[in-house]
Amino acid sequence: MKKRYLVIFFIAVIIIILGIILISNKNSKEQIIKVDDSEPPQLIINGKDKKMVPIGTENIQDSATATDNIDGDITDKILVEGNVDTNNIGTYELIYRVSDNAGNTTEKKQEIIVCNPLGEEGLPVLMYHFFYDENKEKGKGKDNNWIDISDFEEQIKYLSENNFYFPTWKEVEEYIDGKTILPEKSIVLTFDDGDASFFELAVPVLQKYNIDGTSFVITSWYGYRAQEKQKNVNYESHSDNMHQGGRDGKGVMLSWDYEKIVEDLNKSNETLGGNATIFCYPFGQYNESSIEALKETGYKLAFTTKAGRVKVGANKYTLPRVRISKTTTLSQFKNMVN
Repeated sequence: MKKRYLVIFFIAVIIIILGIILISNKNSKEQIIKVDDSEPPQLIINGKDKKMVPIGTENIQDSATATDNIDGDITDKILVEGNVDTNNIGTYELIYRVSDNAGNTTEKKQEIIVCNPLGEEGLPVLMYHFFYDENKEKGKGKDNNWIDISDFEEQIKYLSENNFYFPTWKEVEEYIDGKTILPEKSIVLTFDDGDASFFELAVPVLQKYNIDGTSFVITSWYGYRAQEKQKNVNYESHSDNMHQGGRDGKGVMLSWDYEKIVEDLNKSNETLGGNATIFCYPFGQYNESSIEALKETGYKLAFTTKAGRVKVGANKYTLPRVRISKTTTLSQFKNMVN
C-alpha cells in the first residue's frame, strides 16, 4: 500500500513539473516581442546616377551593395533590370532593385548615355552678352555684343534639332579632371552681366526649347534677378562690384587688395544664394591674386574672354570661351559648335 502511494506521489510530481514547463513555455512565447520591419533596405550603386560610356563599351554595369536593418547584408538579392545597347548611340536606363525578407523594396535608377566621346578639340563654352529685337527696336544693337533675338533663336533651334548635349557644371569639372567623358555634341551656353535684355528676350527662347544657360550676374547691378529663379537659368558670379575700371585702364580686380577681392566674391555668392561656384572675370582680366581669392572663396571654375575651347587637363581658373557676336551668321555658328 505504501509503495502504491509512493508511485502515485511521483506521478503527481511529474505531472506538476510538466504543467509548470508548459505554462512557462506559453508565457515565454507570449512575451516574445514582434519586430516591426517596415524600414526598406539601403542600396548603393558604386557609380554615378548618370553615366557616359563610349560606343562599343562591353561592360557598363556598376557593382552595387545592399544592407538591411534586420537581415544584414543582402547584396546577393540585388536585381538589375533594363537593356543597354552599347553598339548604338542613345540614352538608356538601368533599374537596381532589392527587397528584404519582410518585402520592403528599394530601387534606384541609373541613366546610361552611350555616345561618341567629345574629341581632342574640346568643349565649346559660348559667350553671349545683350539682346534686342530688330523688328521692334531697329538699330538698337550698338555693338557686336548685341544680338538680334531672331538670330539667337535660330542658333538655339539648331542646337535643339541636332540633339546637342548640355552638361552640368559638375560634368564640365569632371571632364576637365578626366573623370568622365562628354558626348561629341556637347556645349555650354553662358551670358555675361545679367542684363535685362537677357531675361526679357533670351530666357523665353531657352525655355521654349528647354535648354539651360548660365547667367554670370554682376550682383551689385542685377542681383535681384537671381531671386526670380527663372526656369532654365543657372545663376553664377560675374563679381559683386568689380566690373568697373581701375588703374592703368584695367579692371579693379587687378588692383584691389586681396582681402577686398575676397569680400566682393563672398558678397556676390551670398546674393546668389550661397551656391555660386563658377566665376566670370570682369573684362576677362585676372592675375594670381584673383585666382587665389577664387580658390579661397570656393569657386571651382573661372572663365576669361580668351578664345578657345575647354579641354581635358585645362587650368580651371583660366578657361576660354567661344564668343558669339552680332555678325555671327548661322553658317559660322554651325562651324563654331561642331
